[in-house]
Amino acid sequence: MIVAWRLLCGLAVAGSACFAQQALPASPKFALQVQPDPVLSVSVYGGNEPSGISPTRTPPARPTVARTANSKFFVLNGLQLGMAVFDVEMTQRCIADHRCREGNPLMPSSQAGQLCVNFALAAWSTATSFWLKKHLSKVWWIPPAAGTAVHGGGVGTGFLHQ
Repeated sequence: MIVAWRLLCGLAVAGSACFAQQALPASPKFALQVQPDPVLSVSVYGGNEPSGISPTRTPPARPTVARTANSKFFVLNGLQLGMAVFDVEMTQRCIADHRCREGNPLMPSSQAGQLCVNFALAAWSTATSFWLKKHLSKVWWIPPAAGTAVHGGGVGTGFLHQ
């Protein structure tokens, strides 16, 4: 009980000392003198300022970070998505004319099913590419390039069967 009382009194004294506001006496020995910071001060005149002009303080510049999703990222992933849609449309045209069938046994034969599967694969590839690019990997372009190449092969076989 005595320990708790002493602790409570100590906290009260410390708290009142922290929140007490007292004016400093205006004597010269307590006067606050501010020295300019040599790192942050910038002088246009090279230190020889005319009277009345003092150096200004500027904060240090923030480091710039390159954007993850830049134009290269959007072009490559957009090309993959475009080739996926073109591949589905060429396949559906060939199936409708009864000249070919879907060669992938895991791919549905309907247009909606093929678009859903291809959009899901393109989204996964784009997310993987974004993650690799965000972590500064040099191989971020491989997932969308592989998808573009695979769908390019599908478009090519679609032109062969026309």
